[in-house]
Amino acid sequence: MGAGGRRFESCHPDSQNRPFQANWAVFLCATFLLAVNRQYKNQKPTIKVKAEYPYTPARIVDSDEPYVVYYIWHVQREKKIRKRISLVGTTRESKLEDGAKIVKEINTLLKKGWHASDEDYATEQEIAQAIGEPVRKPDKPEAISFMEAYSLYRQVKAKDLREDTTITLYDSYIKHFERFLRQRENIEDPLQTPKIKLHEITQPIANAFFDQSHQGGRYRNNMLGFFRSLFKFLINRELTLKNPFLNIETVPVDESDDHRPFTQAQAQEIRDLILKKGDDQLWLFIQFAYFLFIRPGKELRLLQIGDILENQVRVISGNGKNRKTGYVDIPRALEQTITELKLRDYPPHYYLFTVNKKPGHKPVGKNYFYKRHVEIMKELELFGFDYDLYSWKPTGAIVLYRHTKDLLRVQRHCRHSTPDQTYTYLRKYGEVFVGTDLTDFPALWE
Repeated sequence: MGAGGRRFESCHPDSQNRPFQANWAVFLCATFLLAVNRQYKNQKPTIKVKAEYPYTPARIVDSDEPYVVYYIWHVQREKKIRKRISLVGTTRESKLEDGAKIVKEINTLLKKGWHASDEDYATEQEIAQAIGEPVRKPDKPEAISFMEAYSLYRQVKAKDLREDTTITLYDSYIKHFERFLRQRENIEDPLQTPKIKLHEITQPIANAFFDQSHQGGRYRNNMLGFFRSLFKFLINRELTLKNPFLNIETVPVDESDDHRPFTQAQAQEIRDLILKKGDDQLWLFIQFAYFLFIRPGKELRLLQIGDILENQVRVISGNGKNRKTGYVDIPRALEQTITELKLRDYPPHYYLFTVNKKPGHKPVGKNYFYKRHVEIMKELELFGFDYDLYSWKPTGAIVLYRHTKDLLRVQRHCRHSTPDQTYTYLRKYGEVFVGTDLTDFPALWE
């Protein structure tokens, strides 16, 4: 019985004389849904986009190979996804500096609502606007050469990567591959571009390239990662079907491959070339790193005149890796250089290394000496073999140990907290037992 005692009957032919009690709530809901359905057919629904999305802020993971990690909201998956960014730099300090900058940039974007979606790449119009020229994409993928494919990759990625670091490193990887391809095609002209097509880069060619590679393990693995990423990009752009570098394995990297120390002959060649170029400032920087075992990042780059004491150099805790104030004895050879240049005569608040090539108010940038040192490494064909500006620190430690065989003296000079730390540091370069003769080990009972 409904409202007012009114009875409703079903319209179904088999429902004669089967009355039911009317449910007004169901009736009203059905009416409302029908109305909404009619309205939906006549117009598109309006989607309200959130201004902010859930995220986990970016941070530096301080491991053997530091990197940045963060979690960003993915619209289609409706969850946070993990993102990892490798850091750029030749030393641990430079990588951490790069990471700090990246963390700041990413967290600023996340706070503004930056999020991920299935659109992995920017549109052609966005890229053209960013780089100031249209993106050239071939009409027939099978006709594109490998070098044309890399030009496209470089053009697209240039809007997100730094020209002075990452892109330059990518170019160096390509130069190695170009040299290999020219030899394979019997091209004698070093300026002639290889003509091999993109689809002709097969796994046997990729294997042959890395089989003949003589770069250091870390450099080789980084180069392999680049080529994998390059071909992943080209597959997504439907320019090729397979990634020929995908199944090539990385090589184990020994700790001693990181900042490989220089030999005496190499050190002499480097000194002669630097002085021949008239770059006395770079050679002074190297001498401080070599004689004092000071890290070239913040410790040496931000050294001030007031830190050069009478017999020692002070390493300020804010610049040191262990956040402590350390003191390092000044060797006689370095003292002669300090005296000749009259460095202690400058105001104590002046930085030792400036762009004016003499002590002043503003220190040099983090890549100031690194770039010039890389040019020297390239000219001497040492680049890509794990030799870098940081290598002068372990070089000095090894020379001091060989000269003195005094582990405690090396420990003090390295500012290590324990002899075990120094022992481990030297042993990874295979130096602890150098020069030890066990043939005269006497028998106690004789």
